[in-house]
Parts: sequence; C-alpha cells; structure tokens
Amino acid sequence: MRRFTVLSIAAGLAISILSLAGQRSNVPSAQMSVETRKALEASLEKGLAYLRTQHKPNGSWEMHEGITGLALIGFFKSPNVSARDEADLEKGLKFLTTLVKPDGSIVSNDMPAANTALAIMAMQASGKAAYKPYIKKGQDYLVKLQFDEKTGVSRNDPKYGGIGYDDETRADLSNLHHVLEALKETELPADSPVWDKAIQFLQRTQNRAESNDQSWAAKDGGFVYMPGMSFAGGTQSYGSMSYAGLLSYSYSNLKKGDPRVEAAYKWISDHYTVDENPGLGKVTLYYYYMVFAKGLRAYGEPIITDAKGQKHNWREDLGKKLIALQYPEGYWVNADEPDHWQDNKVLVTAFTAIAIDNILAPK
Repeated sequence: MRRFTVLSIAAGLAISILSLAGQRSNVPSAQMSVETRKALEASLEKGLAYLRTQHKPNGSWEMHEGITGLALIGFFKSPNVSARDEADLEKGLKFLTTLVKPDGSIVSNDMPAANTALAIMAMQASGKAAYKPYIKKGQDYLVKLQFDEKTGVSRNDPKYGGIGYDDETRADLSNLHHVLEALKETELPADSPVWDKAIQFLQRTQNRAESNDQSWAAKDGGFVYMPGMSFAGGTQSYGSMSYAGLLSYSYSNLKKGDPRVEAAYKWISDHYTVDENPGLGKVTLYYYYMVFAKGLRAYGEPIITDAKGQKHNWREDLGKKLIALQYPEGYWVNADEPDHWQDNKVLVTAFTAIAIDNILAPK
C-alpha cells in the first residue's frame, strides 16, 4: 500500500512538472537565442560591409551630412568594428567638420536641426577628443533652436518646447526626437531647462488627455507627429512617433513608472508588431525599426505582452525580421513604400544597422 502511494505521488509530481514545462514553453525566454544572436551579428557585419562599399572618397555617404552621421553611428555603436575601419571612419568625421557653420550648425542645405543632431552624435560616438569643440558648438546651436520665450513663443503656444525644420512656423516630434537624443548623448546637464520645455511639447503630441491640454487629445497614450496632426489621419496615434515619444520622455529624464511614460508603453504593447509601422503600414518602416529597438531597449523590458495577452521577446522577433529582410548584397531597402527616402539603400541600411546595434547591446 505504501509502495502504491509513493508511486502515485511520484507520478503526480511528474505530470505536474511536465504540465509546467508545457506552460513555460509558450512563454518566450528573456534572452535572445544563441542562434539568432550569431545570425544577427553576421547580418550586421554584412550590412556594414555594404556601407563600406558606398563610402565616398571625400568621406561622406551619399554626399549628405545626415546620412553620413547615421552611417558613422552604425559603425561606432557596433560591437565588432575592427581597427582597419578607423581611417575610413575618420574620413567621415572630417567630412562633417567641413560643413560646420559659425553658429555651430552642421548642414549643407536643409534640415539643420536633425542633421546637426546626427553629426554631433556621430562625433560623440567616436570618443575622439578632437571633436569636442564641434560637439559643444553644435549642442549650443540645438539648444537655441527650441521654441520658447527667447524666440517669442509663449508657453500656451502648441509648438512651445518643440523644434522644427527650416522655418519658424511649426515644430514636430520627429525633429525634436533627434535633437533630444543628441543633447542626451552629448551630456547636456539634467537640470537644463531644455528638458522641461521639451516635456511640455511632448505632452501636446501624446494622446493622453490627462496631461495634454489640447482639446483634440484622446486617451490611448500614443503619439502624433505634431500637436493636432498625424500622418495616420486626423490625430490618430501611430507606431514610429509613439516610439519616438517614449524615447523622448526617456531623454528628458522621465522615469519608468511615470504615468505619461506608462501610457506610451501601453500603446506600444497593445500595437506590438514587427511586420509594419502601426497606423502607417510599410511607410517609414525602417525608421520605425530603428526607434522600436531604441525605445524598447531604453524602457528595459525584454518581454512585451500585446493586447491579446501574447508575450514576445522583442529582440528575438525584430532580429529575425531584419535578418529575413536583408538583401544578398548586404543592404536593406523599403521596396514597398519608397517615399521619405526609404528607397535609399544607404540610409535604410544605416537605420537598420543602428537598430541591430541596439538589439545586440547590453540591457
């Protein structure tokens, strides 16, 4: 009788263990698999090799400071850049210095905010002391671009705290996101008034009526392109700007747990996908992949639970997706929606390299 009882207990335990194992098999590991990591590292090296073939004799990529900055960041942030690349990368940095203006901007024709931001981030990522003066002047220039009292913009104006393109009539989250990242990367002090002013603008691009004082604001927590306007139509939240918003809150020193941050993360979780840019389909897909990787790395959760309750290891998912999308020659390109420069192989490959850098980076 005792023997039968012991065997029964043992059998019951075995069944319980097997049951738990079955349950756990449906929950993704918080770690990226060894196989995916190795394949992704190889994919990144192949992408960087393609970028090397596109490097111009004057040190630029595409004769463009913004694309050059992005390519350099992709190289400098990579975990496996070999010493043989140093001379070529130095040429890229030198190209950027030829475009430095007396006011500190680094620009050839247009988009001075975003292009200056990308250029000084590349210089900062190089770790070379020779570029510190350019970084400081660029940082000062970007701070002066922010719409606030010094530019004649009151706090009640929807563009207050924001930054735009070339004119002084509008501000948008895309430009602000690049600038805030550059200011954070180049170590603008945390007590700078820039951050609080930026938060005011960010709140006015978030569909969170509790913190957005604009009458159009909804309550889903996602972000739009600029106050009162979304490329997804009306004032609908969409993917790339929601990740840019989450990142911008992080750059502006808002912590995990802040209700504005959590609302953004909730929207992102509910609309989780690596197949498209939610709300825009394939439009600006690779910019989406870049801010996706940066945003989720910054937030710090390896597993995301979507609106259906399904759990996802975002590094594994995005890594496999980018591997599958790479062309045999090593580049990536958005053949489905070529607008917004997504048909430019160099730009899109640079976006993707940065995305992979963030997938592979430590938590």
